[in-house]
Amino acid sequence: MPTSSTTPAPGTMTVRVCDRGTGRDYVGVSVRTVTVSDRCPQCDGPRGVDTIRNHNFHEDGEWYSVDRWTNPCGHIDMYSAVLAEFRAIQAGGAE
Repeated sequence: MPTSSTTPAPGTMTVRVCDRGTGRDYVGVSVRTVTVSDRCPQCDGPRGVDTIRNHNFHEDGEWYSVDRWTNPCGHIDMYSAVLAEFRAIQAGGAE
């Protein structure tokens, strides 16, 4: 049975993250909704799925809303790393 877009599949979490591009030149801000593993990529402990909360910030004259969470293991998920994990999953490079 397929899951809805608001309910992540078991073993995953869906979050909104800030994307400032992958190149050296600043291209502005966009917010991406991505689905990644609910396990910490550093230690395989649980990610902070239960601590996801909204964070509003102002940049380039606009307001944006993204998600923040705290991993119980203490490892910090940088948005750029979460985006890279998502892109690897999309490319079929992640388990």
